[in-house]
Amino acid sequence: MMKRILSLSLCLLMILTAFAGCAKEKDENDKGAYITMYLTDAVYNFDPAAAYGNESALRIVSLMFDNLFVLNEDGKVKKSLAKEVEIDKVENKMIITLNNTAWSDGTPVSANDVVYSWKRILDSTASFEAAALLYDIENAREAKEGEKSIDDVRVYAPNDKQVEIYFNKGVDYDRFLLNLTSVALAPLREDIVNQTVNAYDWAKSPSIFLASGPFKLKEISYGDTPGLILERNMYYYRNILEDDIDESVTPFRLIVDYSKSAEEIMQSYENGSIFFVGDIPLSVRNAWKDTATVTDALSTHTYVLNQNAVIRFYNEEEFAKLSANKSVYNEELVEETDGNKIFADAKVRQALSMAIDREAIANAVVFAKAATALVPNGVFETNSPKELFRQIGGDILASGKQMDDARDLLAEAEITPSDYMFAISVAAYDEIHVKIAEMVQQAWNELGFHVALNAIEVVDNEDIDKTTEDVITGIKDDVFAEEYSAGHFEVAAIDYTAFSADAFSVLAPFAKSYTGNAYTSTDAMGRVLSQGIPTHISGYDSTEYNELIQEAYEESDAALRSEVLHEAEDLLMSDLPVIPIVFNQNAVLVNENLSKYSFTYYGTPVFAKLKLKDYQNYIPADQK
Repeated sequence: MMKRILSLSLCLLMILTAFAGCAKEKDENDKGAYITMYLTDAVYNFDPAAAYGNESALRIVSLMFDNLFVLNEDGKVKKSLAKEVEIDKVENKMIITLNNTAWSDGTPVSANDVVYSWKRILDSTASFEAAALLYDIENAREAKEGEKSIDDVRVYAPNDKQVEIYFNKGVDYDRFLLNLTSVALAPLREDIVNQTVNAYDWAKSPSIFLASGPFKLKEISYGDTPGLILERNMYYYRNILEDDIDESVTPFRLIVDYSKSAEEIMQSYENGSIFFVGDIPLSVRNAWKDTATVTDALSTHTYVLNQNAVIRFYNEEEFAKLSANKSVYNEELVEETDGNKIFADAKVRQALSMAIDREAIANAVVFAKAATALVPNGVFETNSPKELFRQIGGDILASGKQMDDARDLLAEAEITPSDYMFAISVAAYDEIHVKIAEMVQQAWNELGFHVALNAIEVVDNEDIDKTTEDVITGIKDDVFAEEYSAGHFEVAAIDYTAFSADAFSVLAPFAKSYTGNAYTSTDAMGRVLSQGIPTHISGYDSTEYNELIQEAYEESDAALRSEVLHEAEDLLMSDLPVIPIVFNQNAVLVNENLSKYSFTYYGTPVFAKLKLKDYQNYIPADQK
């Protein structure tokens, strides 16, 4: 009898083992959900430190890079890559211990990646506006200014899992941690960044690009069937020998089809074949404005005026070229005798601002508010969302146009608008930016200037991969972004996005020593060509403003610091080196079958645990 029971028990054990094996095999074959969505417009550069001129880039980049800290929906700083934070107030230092996670090639994310990323931004030969976020680190500012070596910056990796940071005196530790929620400071791999000749090409090609976040860049196409595929980073916070494939990232792929028209996108959303719309097309926004979930973005659509540009005298033939995008701003070809640097006159900048009907533009864009200052809605007054900077600072600029006052200012400046012609440079691929540019163009033409629209298209990449010495194919170069970074524009349209929820991050880059621009220019051999403290890319240089930002940087009392920053913004909005147009808003549509999603305080999506009900029904036929 005992033998029979033992035999039955063994049979049952074998059956259960077989079933378990089948279940395991099924789980391994079931990769997870394929979720179609329209996340953003097309993006051409995924470098996290360069994602702050366009809202679309920031949304996607945030899915592919892990930050040391994140700012959750409630505006609280939470650990992400950081596991522990130790603060030694005696030595004025911080030690951040990292969690165990890995890049999308399986290489562990290390403290050296953090150190490299920060020093890349602080390098005196590089231009990154986020640099001031790190100026609390000892010798960081001096290294950026070329007064000390980048090796003198006191941030170290004593081992693979710890970042050791020494600070200048009087540092606000909480504010520094708030700065570290900026994706601009996400860790990067030195070997990947340095693989390409062009400083940004590594961040464009799936064959080179590596991600530390929940999703990697699987595929991107700009051809006949343009689209983007983000795929699970299988090494993201996962032990691949022990954990299930979806332990840390639930969906397998996020699929974006760029070939659909606005009507097709919305029809696909209505019939349930697109489950998330993160960027509602302009032509259908009015129809969906009461359905969408709308929140303020920490971003202001802004016009940058180049004070160094010679604004040419009007010439009918040349203006025709300018209007046909056949003539663009080129500093070397424009002589002083061809025109005047009228944007260097504050009265001209003020007049251009007054001519804009911000309320009308916000209504046309639908998901926006008239920008009555530069610092956007949502930015903190001090270190928390209990009080907001914009609420305390109030409205500084008028939301409606003041055309008569604008004409009076131009008369005071002895400027006859009809004597001059210039172009607004805008990224052709961003329909919202183009729409705004058309409305601003109309306002400035009404003021009397001859204004053209230079809608700049992307082009095929021609740079090479250092490793293979071949041209990197299948990627595009964002000419607008490159021309803007080089200062080759008269007026440029950008999304000026807060690097952190601290107002200092918005205002500081307009002050000398805080611009983040390169202090040293070098040739191809690395030899120094010139050196000096750069101004903001607009050419703005105000001694009074520089002193206010320096005072804010040195002020340890949070309330007094905020007072100084409000004073700085008031001055900036009087001088108007840049013209705020609208405060951007995030508007999303989410299918009822989609769950487990959230957003950061910055409005970027959090999709690691995203779930789609009955996802097996939506797996593409060729993937089953």
